[in-house]
Amino acid sequence: MKKWVLYCLIVAFAVYWASNLILWFPWSINPKLGMTLMLTVGTALWTIATYNCLIRYPGKSRFVGASISGFVLLLSAVIMDYVFFGLIRNAIKELYHPTTFYGYAFVACLPFIMILTFRKIIEQNSRELEKKDLLKIGFAGLICFALITLIIIFKIEI
Repeated sequence: MKKWVLYCLIVAFAVYWASNLILWFPWSINPKLGMTLMLTVGTALWTIATYNCLIRYPGKSRFVGASISGFVLLLSAVIMDYVFFGLIRNAIKELYHPTTFYGYAFVACLPFIMILTFRKIIEQNSRELEKKDLLKIGFAGLICFALITLIIIFKIEI
């Protein structure tokens, strides 16, 4: 179970930084374009991430898996938002808007929505968590984190 929670943390890390990397330039050009992409691309990324966490849940109760993954994904998003907006960008005032809290609610509820909607698909595709799963997603997350941090630090623009 500990390994799976770690996997959920790593998945949250990776998807958070990947979505910020994908959205950075469109959002810089036009905030409405960025918001639109956040609602589409961001939603798709978080859905894929949640699915991957749920199919690797080692327990019997999918509801417990949804509860734990929802909590882990939410906590990770809140912490990484603070890191991104507060520490890296020094723009904490840009963070706390109603849409941010809607996003948090979405991330917390998504595992339950998926369990209720796609229970059979999740059960059919269940698999054991392997070390390579942790390494692949962790490596991807670190690359995305490094790239977005460098883009911001060096003020790279299109």
